[in-house]
Amino acid sequence: MPMNVSSRLLSCLGSPNSKVPLAVKDVFNSAGYTYYSYDAGGKIEAKDRLFDEVSTGAVWLFGIPLYQKLIDKTLFKACKISPSVDYRVIKDKNYFKKALEYSQDEIIKRELKNAGNHFTKTKNLNFIKFALSLALTMASYFALTKFKQSMTKKSIEKEFKQKQNQKAGEKQTSYDNIRVKQSPVFSEFSTKDNNSKVSFGSLKTVCDFSEEFILNPIKNMFILDCAISGQRIVNSRNKEERKEYIQKEGAFLFFVYGADKLIKKGINFLSGKLLKTPIDLDAKFYNSDLAQNMLENDKIKNSVKEFLYKFENNSNPYEIYDFILKNQNNPVVEAAKKSDIISVLKDGNSIDTRKFIDLKQMKKLAKNLEKYIEAGSSSKNINSYLTKVKAFKIVSTLLNVGICCAALGIIVPKTIYNNRQKQQNGSSAFHVQEEYEKQLRNGNNIT
Repeated sequence: MPMNVSSRLLSCLGSPNSKVPLAVKDVFNSAGYTYYSYDAGGKIEAKDRLFDEVSTGAVWLFGIPLYQKLIDKTLFKACKISPSVDYRVIKDKNYFKKALEYSQDEIIKRELKNAGNHFTKTKNLNFIKFALSLALTMASYFALTKFKQSMTKKSIEKEFKQKQNQKAGEKQTSYDNIRVKQSPVFSEFSTKDNNSKVSFGSLKTVCDFSEEFILNPIKNMFILDCAISGQRIVNSRNKEERKEYIQKEGAFLFFVYGADKLIKKGINFLSGKLLKTPIDLDAKFYNSDLAQNMLENDKIKNSVKEFLYKFENNSNPYEIYDFILKNQNNPVVEAAKKSDIISVLKDGNSIDTRKFIDLKQMKKLAKNLEKYIEAGSSSKNINSYLTKVKAFKIVSTLLNVGICCAALGIIVPKTIYNNRQKQQNGSSAFHVQEEYEKQLRNGNNIT
C-alpha cells in the first residue's frame, strides 16, 4: 500500500473528526451481536439482530448526511444561500472582514458576502437543516424498526405453525390459521398510532444546542445515536429485551464516543513520558516532508516557537486569525492543513475562508509540535527517531481501535448473552420468540 494511502487511512482511524473509526467499530459490533444471537437464540433471533444492526448502521452513518445534502439542494438553493459557508465565520464582523479580505476566489468571496448580508437567514437555515435532517433520519429508523418487528413476528408464527403441524401428525389437524389478535410481546410497539411522529421539541430547543453540536458531523451522530438508543429501549418488546438493550446501548455509546479518547490519552502519556516519543500529532503529518524538516531546520523550529508565543502573549484572536490567513505557508499552518484542522480548497494548499478555524485546536497543535521538536532535537539520530514515532503512531492507533472493536464485538455481547442464560435458568433461547409462542398456544388452546 502506498505511504500516502496508508497514512490517510491511519489518519482517519485516529481522527476525532472522522467517521471511519465509528464505522469500523459498528461493523464489529454488528458482527459480534449477530453471531452471539445465532449461537444463543437460533436463526430467528440472528435474522432479527442482523436486520436491526445493518439497517440501523446504514441510517446512522448515511441518514443525516443524505438528508442534509437534499436540504442543501432544495431549501438552501431556494433561499439563495451557499451551504458551504460556516455561519460562525460571518457572525463576527471582525472575523468576517478578515475572511473576505483573504478570499482568493471570487466565487467564494461572493458566497461569503451574500451569507454575511443575510446572517439571520443563514443561521436559521443551518439550525433547520440540523433539526430536519435529524427528525427525518429518526423517522426512517422508526419505520425500519417497525418493519423488522413485524417481520420477526411473522417468522415466529410461521415456525410455530410448522412445529404444530408436525406434532399433529396423524390427526391431520391444520394450524394454518393460528394467530392471536395482539401479542403483548409486540403490543407496546405495534399498537402505536401509525401517524405518530418522533418528537424533538421545538426548533427553539434545538437552537439551544451549542454551535459545535449543530455543525460537527460526529456530534450530530452522537445525538442521533442517543435518540436511537432511547427509542430502542422504549420500544423493546419485553422486559428482558429492554434490559439487554440498556446494556448494549450503554456499552456502544461508551466505546464508540468515549473510550477511544481515554485510551488515546493513556497511550500518548506512556509514549511521551516513559518512552520519550510524543505521538499526539496526525499520521499524515508524520509521513510528510514537513515532519523531518521541522526537526532539521532551525528557521522552522523558530517559526513554531513564534506562533506559540503569539497565542500566549496575544489576547486578540483577530490578530492571530489575520496571521494565519496572511501566512498560509507558515509551518504550523501547513501542519494544521495536513491535520484537517484547517480546510483547504481543491488546490490542496489555499485556505477555504468559508470554513471556521478553531483557534483552540491551533494552539493545541502548536504545543504538540513544540513537544515533538524538543523530543526530536534531543535525539542522536533524527531519522531513527522519526521512524520510531511513525511505528508508535501505527501501533497506538490500531491498538485503540482494536480494544474498542474487541469490546463491542466479543466482550459485551458475550457478557449480555451469558447474563441471559443465568436469568433464564441455563437457557439462552430468544425470549421474544418464547413469549410470543406462549401467547399463540394460550390463544388457541394448544397444550
